[in-house]
Amino acid sequence: MPDVLVEDGVRIHYEVFGNRNGPPLLMIQGLGTDSRGWAIQRLSLGRKFRCFAVDNRGTGKSDRPSGP
Repeated sequence: MPDVLVEDGVRIHYEVFGNRNGPPLLMIQGLGTDSRGWAIQRLSLGRKFRCFAVDNRGTGKSDRPSGP
């Protein structure tokens, strides 16, 4: 699965799924939750949209930075 390295050096994980030709939809869960929170909506949203589901920093497969 893809990752992106952000300016402060933290690696953020995301998943891409859905209609390859659909408009992009960025899916961000609430604080402290990873992309698994979208499990129920994946099929219905994926029919129309090209979905990008992000693991917030410190959750899921994203890096857990040191400090607050």
